[in-house]
Amino acid sequence: MTQKIKAVSFVPRFFGAFGQFFKYMGSGDYAARCQQANKGELFAFEAEPTVITETVEVIREIEVMAPALDTVNEDGAHQLLLLLQQEARFIDFLQESIDDYADADVGAAARQIHAGCSKVLTQHFTIEAVNSAAENSRIEIPADYDAKQIKLEGRVEGAGPYTGTLIHPGWKVTDTRLPKVTNTESLTILAPAEVEV
Repeated sequence: MTQKIKAVSFVPRFFGAFGQFFKYMGSGDYAARCQQANKGELFAFEAEPTVITETVEVIREIEVMAPALDTVNEDGAHQLLLLLQQEARFIDFLQESIDDYADADVGAAARQIHAGCSKVLTQHFTIEAVNSAAENSRIEIPADYDAKQIKLEGRVEGAGPYTGTLIHPGWKVTDTRLPKVTNTESLTILAPAEVEV
């Protein structure tokens, strides 16, 4: 809302002119302001406010909730850890500090652990890529994509379809072949203590 300047009567103008004269002569900045006012330019509070409209980009962030589990199958988790320990001594490697070992020693151990873990995955699981396209290739994602299988990175705008670069193909389990276990109580023992007598 704009404001208007009220007119000043003659007597105040008459006496005020003397004060303004000396102020005008003593301050170049004040004289410049008076010249602008003399040209008829409006003060800031007199001018109509300028309405600025700006288009704002809407960026959607899609958050996929982790699946809620009513019960946890501890037996399957214990069995997988047991297999990784048997074939790759996986627990031994993770439980031991490697700070004091040279990189070459860690690399040699990691090669053996990699071979054992790979054997467990190959024997007991069929794992396939979620997207079979080559990494760093351009792919198109439909508007109704499954957010559990595809995670969009970067600026996600609009409702799709989307075009982007495949950074990682993702992995999914298509078949599980874990051995049948009759005594599940023993699964909590991932490796027995070894005692030489």
